[in-house]
Amino acid sequence: MKNIIRRALALASILVLLWVGLVSADSIFDIRGMGRDIIPVAGPTRALGGAVAANPDPLAASILNPCASARARALTITAGLAHTSTTTNNLGEKKKTVGTSFPSVVVAVPASKFSVFSGLYLEKQGRISFAEVDTTLPGNVIYDVTYKREISINSVPVLLSTAISRRLVLAAGIIVSFCDMREEQIIDFRDSKYSDADDVMDTYAMGEGFAAAFQIDLDRVRLGGILRTAPDLNGELERRNSPIGLWSTEKIEISSKDAFRLGLQALPIRAVSVEVDYDRAPWSRLRLNDEILSDKMVERWAVGIQYRGDYLWRGSKYPINLGYYRQPLDWEGESQAGIATGEITEEVYSLGTSIPIVQDRASIALSLEIGSRKTEMRSNLDERFYGLSLSISAIEAWQREIRR
Repeated sequence: MKNIIRRALALASILVLLWVGLVSADSIFDIRGMGRDIIPVAGPTRALGGAVAANPDPLAASILNPCASARARALTITAGLAHTSTTTNNLGEKKKTVGTSFPSVVVAVPASKFSVFSGLYLEKQGRISFAEVDTTLPGNVIYDVTYKREISINSVPVLLSTAISRRLVLAAGIIVSFCDMREEQIIDFRDSKYSDADDVMDTYAMGEGFAAAFQIDLDRVRLGGILRTAPDLNGELERRNSPIGLWSTEKIEISSKDAFRLGLQALPIRAVSVEVDYDRAPWSRLRLNDEILSDKMVERWAVGIQYRGDYLWRGSKYPINLGYYRQPLDWEGESQAGIATGEITEEVYSLGTSIPIVQDRASIALSLEIGSRKTEMRSNLDERFYGLSLSISAIEAWQREIRR
């Protein structure tokens, strides 16, 4: 009976997820793969669409731009949070979900020659749950099934950055990453003569990779980039089943690819900067041992425009940040449950500003995002979403000036 149930669920689950309206998720496209790549909520990073690799502003320092921490003149701590509301057109059925991304935390500690850069970043996330009622197996066995899955990949960089000269900044160090995934499937039989089942699978893996970054300032043009080696995450996969009491563990390895980001920032006029970034995401083409978890290389293009002039708007104090990025979603294949989807693309437009407070010893960054996720071959399977993000930076000098 147990094997029959598992075969039936394996065959039906994807169809159920795509067609019924009882799905709860941050995004309908979290159904497959390892979730979606997340842009950090740190300073103006989100409002600029993530195009910050060549940005020298210390408040723009993040895992995408560690070199900016070398220009910090005081201890800087930044925390940010993003909140989104999504409307899904799921093959004609409208539904709304709300998701909140885990906050980004940034710490930049300046010293005489080197600055220490660290933090905590959610880089990939996916959550989904569904309930199917009155499911019937051969023999008129009726049961209800509930399925839940949560996936997250977090990273903690520890890098040293230094200004070699006024024009050149370098950074290098390690990035420690960890993956956490939990799947649970609950089967509730209507007939009491059958035992209900609860299958749980917990996966945890951890590893580290090396990173090196640079920024070059050529006055009217700035270049920036970061290279990350692929971390091999090693850990355990634990399976539990009740009421049978089955329990097992196995060693696992999650592997990915090397990643890099390149950015070019131009200053066509004194009050405006424009940056274009190309990013090959670090969590593409993932493999769990010999099993392919995702086969899509996520390559993101991003554009960020910042205005710091005082014409019509006091941008020198409250800069206007505009951003755009486009990236494919990391789905396994381009056909789900026999439905050809083609490539699934996420496009996001953003607008924001920064507000200095407490006599410039802190800063609040706000941004509004409007985005969409579209399939290449299905017009009735797409999403629209709106996001708000808030980031607060505290800037504190190591010591106060002594007045005599």
